[in-house]
Amino acid sequence: GLGVWQSRRYFEKIDQVERRTLELAADPVELDRFTITAAAAANDDDDDGDDSGNTTEDSATARTTASYRRLITRGEFMHDDEVLVGPRGPPPGALASSGPSSGRSSGGMASSPQGYFVITPMRCSDGRGTILVNRGWVPMSYYKQDVPWSRPTGTVAVVGVETKTEQPKFLSPEHDKRNPKTLLWMDRVAIEETTGTKGLAPLLLTETIVANNDELPSNDAPLFPVRPNAETVGEFKVTPFTHAGYAVTWFGLSSAGMVMTRKLMTRGRA
Repeated sequence: GLGVWQSRRYFEKIDQVERRTLELAADPVELDRFTITAAAAANDDDDDGDDSGNTTEDSATARTTASYRRLITRGEFMHDDEVLVGPRGPPPGALASSGPSSGRSSGGMASSPQGYFVITPMRCSDGRGTILVNRGWVPMSYYKQDVPWSRPTGTVAVVGVETKTEQPKFLSPEHDKRNPKTLLWMDRVAIEETTGTKGLAPLLLTETIVANNDELPSNDAPLFPVRPNAETVGEFKVTPFTHAGYAVTWFGLSSAGMVMTRKLMTRGRA
């Protein structure tokens, strides 16, 4: 039972990893073109359920199955309505490729530097409305000491990947009502209320680093907020090899149980 299920998940995860790799490697597409294509695909699907099995958002805001295709859009940030989410570690590889600052430590409050993700509403210049952009991560010291970080003005281009928010769990902490602009987790309801986008169900993009971007500093000092490389967005916490290990474990336990049962049943027989 469980061994067979983990074996099936192993092959499914391989397909998901391959699709994610191909989509992230593809050239970015215009946001309006992507949403039109996604809407057409959704209308062709007669199944009212969510084929992706995604439970991070309700059906009212889930537009299509999970996609890792990079999108590009242009507009103006509304920095006065930004909201911070954390404390959390930095995006994987944004500060270092390995070690405590790599952002790959296990667990939530790990040994990596702690800080906040900056969620900012953007008014799109193509007239399609307002979206939310996860602009990256700033250190906790910037927040506590009121150190300014980059807040570009005017019309800017953003390349990012569509991202889902988080659903509350049984032990999810409550946000500090005294500081509504700082949230503990990616709470869509609270984010929309704070950013002035309540009821709009805006798309959430995680902005990524663009190769050969002139915006990147020439020295080694990071420019905050630091953004993730596109290759790290949507990384699977459970890899195919983990599923394979679980499958071997369950098949091994099943075999051992069968052997022990047989010995008990034949005990005392000559």
